[in-house]
Amino acid sequence: MMKIPAKVSQKSKPAKMTKNGGVNSSTMPDIDISQMVNSLSQLANATMGYASEKERTEQVKAQSLRDMHLSNNEVEIALRQQSIRHDELITERMVLENSRQKTDKKHEEWMRDYEMREKTIELLRERIRQGVATVADLEMLERLHTPSSDQ
Repeated sequence: MMKIPAKVSQKSKPAKMTKNGGVNSSTMPDIDISQMVNSLSQLANATMGYASEKERTEQVKAQSLRDMHLSNNEVEIALRQQSIRHDELITERMVLENSRQKTDKKHEEWMRDYEMREKTIELLRERIRQGVATVADLEMLERLHTPSSDQ
């Protein structure tokens, strides 16, 4: 079963036009000219304010984009400088490591020479104690006791 609305809304009637094309004076609100001028002046001021704010917004946006671009450039420069310094540090580390390895090798060689010298001196002293040392053995022992330039 269908319900029937209790009231049917009626359409409002449009304002009647007069013969000269204007709105009937009975429907026209009473507005004086000074209020209309004042309203138009406020509308013009609001429009000019809107235009100036829009221009200012565009300027701020453009400046922000420039600043952001400069900031990105500064970040890229800093990253490049960091990369260059990182490479320099790696190179310095490699140079120091190579130097350390050379020094270690020289030290190991010196230690081997020292140990061999001590063993040779001990053997020569033993030969002298046994009484079988030759003149060459005595000369060698003399040379081994003489300090050398690399010690």
